[in-house]
Amino acid sequence: MTIFSVEVVPKDPLWKIDLLAYIIEELGFSGVWISDHPHNRSSFITASHLLSKTSKIWTGLGVINPYTINPFIIAQLTASLTEIAPNRIKIAIGAGDKTTLESIGIERVKPLEKIREAVTIIRQLLTKKKVTIDRIHGRLDFNPRSNVPIYIGAQGPKMLQLSGEIGDGVLVNYSNPEDLEWAYNEVRKGIEKAGRRVESIDVAAYLTISLDLDPEKAVKTAIPYAAYILCGLPEKIMERMDVSEEKLIKVKEAIQKADWLRLYEIMDVDIVKKLVIVGKPIILEEKLREIIEIGYSQIVLGAPTGPRILQTLREIKKIILKNLSN
Repeated sequence: MTIFSVEVVPKDPLWKIDLLAYIIEELGFSGVWISDHPHNRSSFITASHLLSKTSKIWTGLGVINPYTINPFIIAQLTASLTEIAPNRIKIAIGAGDKTTLESIGIERVKPLEKIREAVTIIRQLLTKKKVTIDRIHGRLDFNPRSNVPIYIGAQGPKMLQLSGEIGDGVLVNYSNPEDLEWAYNEVRKGIEKAGRRVESIDVAAYLTISLDLDPEKAVKTAIPYAAYILCGLPEKIMERMDVSEEKLIKVKEAIQKADWLRLYEIMDVDIVKKLVIVGKPIILEEKLREIIEIGYSQIVLGAPTGPRILQTLREIKKIILKNLSN
């Protein structure tokens, strides 16, 4: 059975995030994924706050990258959260957005190697083991209160395969069913390589959605999110989308300069629609059916969701209950 969760972006004051989490829990969603970005509020502090304010939903941290936070510290923070809410914590590790990392002076090198090592370190520490990997050694001086599933955030073929090989789950950041089917097959390659069963890993479609009864408002809200996704796409998907190198350079420059007006000028609606599920809420129904049929076990309703997020979540829940609950 497919479960549904919601992305929470910690860009608003905590009292607003409290309200959103309360609505998400009351609507019956399974959990939330708190995104991690250096320009927003801390995902770990936000998670700590939400876990103390909710009682049923789980909280996922993701995607956390080992370039901005040392894997040992990621494990320490995650283990500490289990004391607040045992069995309600998940964590996702990924290579991070290259453009964003460069903007804060961090070079993203050897991402596959880095993620494999980070997952190994974090898993060993969270299972009360001592780490002895290259220059890193030691253990936590306290025990986590519960098991913490480790997901991997992935887009490229090699990272998707690595997710299937070593992850407890994978967050696949695509919204187009064609791209999601390709990605799912890449994850399966990793699963088969490791001799695992597909059922042993939670394969989650981390959708980017922007829905509203006014489609133009939905598109406008989606543009910054589509731009970030565009800059991080693997070559195979970029070729399929037929985006010119000139266009990509202009988008990257606008993001690096935080020139949002320029971004709205250069992002084509057609590109946005290829990267984001955008339009009236009813458009989501057909997409969800296709994605579930591919084999995804979790659907993450990712930001921006829409210009009126609470109203949109209520509409989405109606669609799920009416058409997708069986």
